[in-house]
Amino acid sequence: MTRFKALLVGLGKIGSGYDEDLPFSWDQPRSSARILTHARAVACHPGFSFVAGIDPSLDARERFSRIYGVPVYPDMQNWFASSPDTSPDLVVVAVAPHLQSTLVENLLKLAQPRLLLLEKPFASSLHQGNLLQSVCDVYPQMSVAVNYIRRWLPAVQVWRRRIEAGELGRFLHGYLTYGKGLLSNGSHFVNLAEAWLGQLVLGQVFDRGQLCFGFDRETSLELLAAEHYYAPLQVRSVGAVGMRSGELDLWFERGRLCWLNHGSSIAFWPRSKPVYDDTYDPLSSEPELYPTGLDHYQLHVVQSLHRHLQDPFASPLLCERLDAFRTLQVLAPAITDDI
Repeated sequence: MTRFKALLVGLGKIGSGYDEDLPFSWDQPRSSARILTHARAVACHPGFSFVAGIDPSLDARERFSRIYGVPVYPDMQNWFASSPDTSPDLVVVAVAPHLQSTLVENLLKLAQPRLLLLEKPFASSLHQGNLLQSVCDVYPQMSVAVNYIRRWLPAVQVWRRRIEAGELGRFLHGYLTYGKGLLSNGSHFVNLAEAWLGQLVLGQVFDRGQLCFGFDRETSLELLAAEHYYAPLQVRSVGAVGMRSGELDLWFERGRLCWLNHGSSIAFWPRSKPVYDDTYDPLSSEPELYPTGLDHYQLHVVQSLHRHLQDPFASPLLCERLDAFRTLQVLAPAITDDI
């Protein structure tokens, strides 16, 4: 197996914190009970090796170094000046969205990786998103992926192909429930809806909602599925009462498809035959459940990135920067007018 070099910029929760207390073995993909961070995914995948970790926080660097024994630096300039290897194949950028465009611009002045993985959302505003697009456009030979984790799951891709093949018929309407910011958390499920339904356009904004995180809102709105006769997807926030959620409930001509709130399974209720001489078809009484593998979500991302590095044409990115930018484009106008 070809082994690629990886640099991790940002050692916070998604960088290395979420699974730091779990034991693991190097190069053993299933040795960790859960793989929820970039660090654990790279460490457990036999096709990657660490170049270094970068974070301004001393605590984060010490924790990362203690767990992984990898060189750490407070910033990219220190890494570039001190490291004997400044040519990573993959750079993972796990920082706050408002920092991404400047950080990526500075990074690419020092190194030009073959593949860049950015955290979601793509940016904190359309202005920042356009800046980041412009930075990446300067390096057309570099692939850029975005860590909307659900889009990388094999089960999600199976349903994407089934929907595109017309197995479920036309999309009729749906509901998306989220909390903890439209861009910060809700965009995960809007991006998933785009993977399954195609282009979404902004319809009515019902409630801009309260501010959160300085750039986000708990907005409730309507999206319209352009490829399904502009059928509506109602997006509702429960964040105003301090709840975090993420559920996508889609109704098609031939059944109901639901990303359940806990995320461990995708549920599908197929359309059934009528009973008692009824002229209307019911859904099946029990759903078919399709495991998502969410406990190892970051491993699925890294496995896909490794395949892409080996053969970009045979293994296209499952969520590239344009996919994530489109999600930002449809949502940002609903929250930014008053910020």
